[in-house]
Amino acid sequence: MIKQIIASALITASVCTFAQTKVVEGTKFTTDANLETDEKLVLADDYNSYMFSAINIDGLMRNVFPHKKLLMRKLDQNGNLVDTYIQDYANKTNGVLHNYLGSQQIDDDKFVAFTEEYFGKENRKEVFQHVFSKKSGTFTTKSIAKYTIESTNKSGTTYVVFSENGKYATVFNDRYANKKTDNINDALVIDLRTLSPVWSKEISLSNDYVEKSLTLTNSGKIILLRKAAGWKESYKIELVSDTEDKDLPFDDKYIPEKLYAISKNDNDYLVAFGRKNQTITLGASTFGTVMFYDIKSGKAVISNTNLAGIKDMSDVKVIKTIVRGDNVLMAVQQESFTRPLPTAMNRFPDPVYRLDVGVLMKFNKEGEVKQFVPVGSNPSGRRIQVIESGDNLYVSSVYPKGAFGNTAFSMKAYDFNGLTPRELTLDYKGKNFFMNYGFTDGNLIQFVPNVNKLLFLQKNDKDVQMINVYNFIQ
Repeated sequence: MIKQIIASALITASVCTFAQTKVVEGTKFTTDANLETDEKLVLADDYNSYMFSAINIDGLMRNVFPHKKLLMRKLDQNGNLVDTYIQDYANKTNGVLHNYLGSQQIDDDKFVAFTEEYFGKENRKEVFQHVFSKKSGTFTTKSIAKYTIESTNKSGTTYVVFSENGKYATVFNDRYANKKTDNINDALVIDLRTLSPVWSKEISLSNDYVEKSLTLTNSGKIILLRKAAGWKESYKIELVSDTEDKDLPFDDKYIPEKLYAISKNDNDYLVAFGRKNQTITLGASTFGTVMFYDIKSGKAVISNTNLAGIKDMSDVKVIKTIVRGDNVLMAVQQESFTRPLPTAMNRFPDPVYRLDVGVLMKFNKEGEVKQFVPVGSNPSGRRIQVIESGDNLYVSSVYPKGAFGNTAFSMKAYDFNGLTPRELTLDYKGKNFFMNYGFTDGNLIQFVPNVNKLLFLQKNDKDVQMINVYNFIQ
């Protein structure tokens, strides 16, 4: 009986301490922080892990033209750099432009990245997929789509969007159009498990609305958010598949700003972030309401939230979705922007976007937001990470620390039902590891469940170092 009481007290303690853990540090290695973007820790197992990054900059200032590369760095079990695989995705023909479109891990062995090149002199645009296999240690490149363009300046915009379940990707070519041109776009949906097309077709859309954003359902259907051309505050949500082209009706007083498709009980749903009025407002109310939309029945439930409490908020990034029975939990992160002051060298500087406050948001069976829990202020602008294990969520972020409002990186455990936080501590070199050594972006954190190991890639301007935490889940 005494043992049971002690065990119960340990489980319900406000601070969760670790026992029998082991921390292993890898050897530091360097990256080029000025060039490399979209850095991710991927393809992790007990033996190796890989750091992906992309260079999407024309290297005229470095006497390299063009400078477009995909990099995959292989790390051993302790996090030491053992190899680097580089894929140059640039056509060396003068005048051909290139762009990195996005990437995602497919399975335990493969990782895919998409790029495009366009050439005004030949009136063409082409999309390529580059698949890295850790078994072979090679990239395999394949052309998957070709489009005709008017010119380099009238080439339209190509988007690559992944489904929430990671099974599908869509290549959506938003063609250049004007008042005299029909609004026709190109859609291709790919099964990432086989890297083969599921369906493709031209999509004819009305000219009185323009495309604002899109999402891809877990069943491989495209959903478009479209805004009325001009100043009119009117929106459409349109579903497109190989067999369907239809509007999804919703409350015309609701103004959606961002769509995200999820699944529950094998049915497709939309989560829309926006506002519930016709008044054009700035910052705080733009994303202040959330609509949970059943695509099959057309039923919509709108909840008020405090999601948009940041000045100059520009977007909502969905980090993770967890479905348990009839409950849906979404971890999202607010994105804000600032406008740098003009300088003599740059009179019109581009806005600077950064990730800000993270939020855990839970929907009940009816689609109402019943719990809304901020998970850190995140002044560093880094992405949070959410790891699911048993009844707990492990969330890395930047939390308030101390009476004077100081902040520090931390990792906390939240029970799924109540979303009550518990601080995680791990004594390492006389300090709490998570506040002093685990300071990193969420894309550079991975959990390997079969060996109960947490991986961190710590990064500064030049150096990167892997830190392994064994026996992470107690």
